[in-house]
Amino acid sequence: MVPGVWWIVVAFLVVGMVSVAYGAALGAGVGLVVFVVGSGIVLIGTRTATDTIVIADGELSVGRARVPLHVLGAVRVLASDDVARARRGFDPHVTDTAFTRLPPWGPSHAVWVEVADDSDPHSGWLVASRHADDFGRELTQAIAACHGRSGE
Repeated sequence: MVPGVWWIVVAFLVVGMVSVAYGAALGAGVGLVVFVVGSGIVLIGTRTATDTIVIADGELSVGRARVPLHVLGAVRVLASDDVARARRGFDPHVTDTAFTRLPPWGPSHAVWVEVADDSDPHSGWLVASRHADDFGRELTQAIAACHGRSGE
């Protein structure tokens, strides 16, 4: 989940304003160094704050977190109002024990998936995605395929 274009544009504009201020006060060379270092911080920060969502090898991975597909249950795609309620803790389906990936710049859609394993400390996973409908569909298919294989 990479931050939206506007978040990145604003970050670069702030870096530009700071570099112009330092350049005006201390010289163009200092301003250029501030811009290069600041741009590097924005790029590295954007990359490290980005979670990659992968459904493969019988598991769901979000960043470094992983959960096997065979312990997952119902999948629900949340629209913007539902995500807002979940962010504030008002959604009864999303409890305090949920694994949550809702970055501040996160999109207005997310996917909730129930964890059906009683030994797991999380009741479910709530993951923001710009393509929540596609993600929810693919996750539902992967869970169904996994449950179909385990039933054989």
